[in-house]
Amino acid sequence: MKKTVITALFALISMVSINASFAAIGYVDYGKVSTDYPLAKKYTLELDKKVAAIKAYTTAQDKKIAAAKTDAEKKAIGTESIKQLQIKQKDYVTTRTRYENELTAKVVAAAEKVRVAKKLDMIIKKDSRVTGGVDCTLDVLNALK
Repeated sequence: MKKTVITALFALISMVSINASFAAIGYVDYGKVSTDYPLAKKYTLELDKKVAAIKAYTTAQDKKIAAAKTDAEKKAIGTESIKQLQIKQKDYVTTRTRYENELTAKVVAAAEKVRVAKKLDMIIKKDSRVTGGVDCTLDVLNALK
């Protein structure tokens, strides 16, 4: 009984080792994609503009509150400012999520094309690998263009 279990375990380990030695894995550097892919650059600029607008709005509202003459006026400005700030922040988060989802879908589709063309078993994020693998970043960037 023990001999059978040990033999089966050894056979299983051998099969896993054999299969693992033939696995071809690629990786993509998402940092490079986000800086070199024109659509990612465009989305980053748009999001940066939204952040700058939120900061400018906050600064302007702080000045209005400081210039207000009564506590009631300050409170009214503050209350309205918070409502508007929440709307702007929600818009930013919604836009960022939409952009991230769109870019992820495009990168995944491009990576799949590269994976098939290079006959790889999988492509992972560069940050997920420990060592080895085939750098497919430039191929994915070319597939995105």
